[in-house]
Amino acid sequence: MQDTPSRSSTSTPARWVLSVLAPDRIGILKAITSAVSDLGGNIDGMSQTVIHGYFTVILTVSFNDGGSQEQIREAILNNFAPGEVSVVIRPYVDTLPPARDARCERYILTLTGKDRPGILKLVTGYLADSRINIEDYYFTIQGDEVTHIGELSVPADTDIKQLQKELQFLVSSIGLVATLQHEFLFRAANDIFCIRQLFKMEPCEK
Repeated sequence: MQDTPSRSSTSTPARWVLSVLAPDRIGILKAITSAVSDLGGNIDGMSQTVIHGYFTVILTVSFNDGGSQEQIREAILNNFAPGEVSVVIRPYVDTLPPARDARCERYILTLTGKDRPGILKLVTGYLADSRINIEDYYFTIQGDEVTHIGELSVPADTDIKQLQKELQFLVSSIGLVATLQHEFLFRAANDIFCIRQLFKMEPCEK
């Protein structure tokens, strides 16, 4: 028997979280979104990436009628060759606490240096112990050099200078350099647009 999200007397739409993994190729998103749409579902959230030739996506989808786990899974699998994709579907739970506290500020952590095993274990362990939530994280490797970039939700009462010092001390033990910047400063340094637009001030003069 398939799990089905509970429905209230107000006929709240059934909502699901989908995760799909497959070797990357053109048309994967079309196949997934077509399957959901053809069942009458609405995609209300999506995050997708490709890592080392593998495509992965997570979506939240809502159905006013129908759209059981088995129906959704079958519709997606029917748009792919046998064994091409892995599909995970679970009920969406809207009672989870928000990952980002309103009393937090977003900072960008950048790590650079030579790649080696254990970087993620070291850094994520420290951040978790410091009550810092990782909202997004990715890294790239070129040759033996690696660059990590993480979007962090940092409690407002955190001493940022001390945090920067501790992070640098931590990663220097494995030969990396750490930089921590508020998201506004990071964007100002890396995006090409007027600083007034960043802070929603007066428009830039042409």
